[in-house]
Amino acid sequence: MSSLIVYIVGSLVIWGRYLDHAGNFTAFVCFFALTLVTNLPKRAFSPLALFYAYYGAWFVVAPMFAQRFDGMLDHTEYQLAIALAYTVFGLGVVAIKVGERIGRAGHRTDYRGRAPGTFALRSTLMILYVVATAMVVMIVQSSGGFSVWEANPGDAFLNRSGSGVYVVLSHFSSVALAALTGYYCVRKHSKVALCIFLAWLLVTSPVHGSKLQISLLAVVSMLPWVRNMRLLTVKTILLYVSFVMIFLLGLYFRNITWVSADTMIPYALNYFNTLENLAISVRDFDPSVLMTFFLPFVKFQTPFGLASPDMYFDMNHLLTDIYFPKSWAIRATEQWPVETDLYLNFMFVGGLPLVALYLGIIGFIHGRAIRNDSLGYWAASILMTILMISHLRGSLINWTDFYLYPYIAVIAYLFRKMSLRPIPRHVASTVPGDAGNAAPAMKP
Repeated sequence: MSSLIVYIVGSLVIWGRYLDHAGNFTAFVCFFALTLVTNLPKRAFSPLALFYAYYGAWFVVAPMFAQRFDGMLDHTEYQLAIALAYTVFGLGVVAIKVGERIGRAGHRTDYRGRAPGTFALRSTLMILYVVATAMVVMIVQSSGGFSVWEANPGDAFLNRSGSGVYVVLSHFSSVALAALTGYYCVRKHSKVALCIFLAWLLVTSPVHGSKLQISLLAVVSMLPWVRNMRLLTVKTILLYVSFVMIFLLGLYFRNITWVSADTMIPYALNYFNTLENLAISVRDFDPSVLMTFFLPFVKFQTPFGLASPDMYFDMNHLLTDIYFPKSWAIRATEQWPVETDLYLNFMFVGGLPLVALYLGIIGFIHGRAIRNDSLGYWAASILMTILMISHLRGSLINWTDFYLYPYIAVIAYLFRKMSLRPIPRHVASTVPGDAGNAAPAMKP
């Protein structure tokens, strides 16, 4: 396998240069590019594509162009950080490819002709709109009201304490709404419902706040069209540009009180500080065992009054308080990468099998989605793929996983029989409801 060969050679070169106290960032960029060229993903929204996008943005583009890295990459702590990052990157490419290959193996399960009727879909969409909108309103009301959000949406988003239940229910209902919206559109051969949902998402975006959450909802709503979208096409490039705009819009709302057009781009580049955070963590800490591993479990204590709301719930909380106390004072967190998590909890090396297993599972689910082509599998794959970014920029275990993973499993199960394949006319004519309006044929 080419990815494994490149990984072994790249590891030897990059770690060898670190041990020789030589700069290894150029080697990292070269082997990143070689891995990308020899293992180019076919689909734009595959786990491998987003995996490349993450390491490319945070560990290649940002160190090359952001001012914060000027003259820093030859420091010893940065050389070690780069070696650690490549170790996880190369291993991740291999694990994702192996997982996807296993997931695609076996016989397809054909769910064509088992789709729900139009009335049931419309009724469900209306209920989800009511619930999702109500949760958005409750988030706003429980965190100061519309006047507070209108004056400073970024500050209001960071101070939503007390609205946690509404936030969770908002995520649950909006994701289901997004998935069913796209499915309904291809059933009815119309994109009107999609336009309505995207308009709703735009209006409610300050409350969703998280750039990752907004992008996730947008992608899930367009699943029938983007699931097989090729990587290097005009449509793909335009879609990625729209996600960059969502990213910039999110930064603007978070910093609306001071940011301007001429300061947005420099500030955006400096946003990508993951390599710097990794470097300072390996500089100031020794490899450890389970130093921050149990922090996500503290969240379980808060409903029972056994832990105060200002306690740390993950590694990022703890390290933000240490290095950026002013940010932590307003509950704004910096993000440390998964390499730091491995370094502080598994002596780094001990966590590599866990990373490989996690990324392999994501690849496996994506392979199953390709094989069965149902809304349930594709929704689970896209959700796991996009949430992968939050784990790569954080811990292997986030406290939100305790409700997100069960939710993803429920979504996969409930939507498992909603096929995105076309239904033959001689079959559609015998199916109850309007199954003949299934999605048009799409190239795999």
